[in-house]
Amino acid sequence: MKKILTIALLLFVITAFESKAQWRIAGGLDLLSTPFFENVPKYRFGVEANYFVASSFAVTGGLEFIEKDLGGSLGFRFYPINPVFLRLRAILNNNSDVALGMGYAIGLNSNWRLETMADYFAVNNGFALRLGVAVKL
Repeated sequence: MKKILTIALLLFVITAFESKAQWRIAGGLDLLSTPFFENVPKYRFGVEANYFVASSFAVTGGLEFIEKDLGGSLGFRFYPINPVFLRLRAILNNNSDVALGMGYAIGLNSNWRLETMADYFAVNNGFALRLGVAVKL
């Protein structure tokens, strides 16, 4: 098992240094989330930094503002077919959760992108649609 982890770590480091590493800063706002159509809607928005260790794989980290609660997020994005991406995030706050999502990025120019995302929150059994923008640094 130790050999497998060492080989995996070695491959990760090699791909990280051989790729053209790229940073992207993104922010988004949930337009619709469960429970739908309640009298006082929930608001949730977040900002995150994406570090591309390979052309189709990014490690992410950021902040999530959920109603009056501030938390962190850690996760990754995988682009099987650019501009479609799959993402997994751990939301770390008083009410921690795991978000599984899918998104589509629309290139506005060479640096700016408009992102649409759908997330399923596994622990709280919720769903949200998010719209955001991202900029390449």
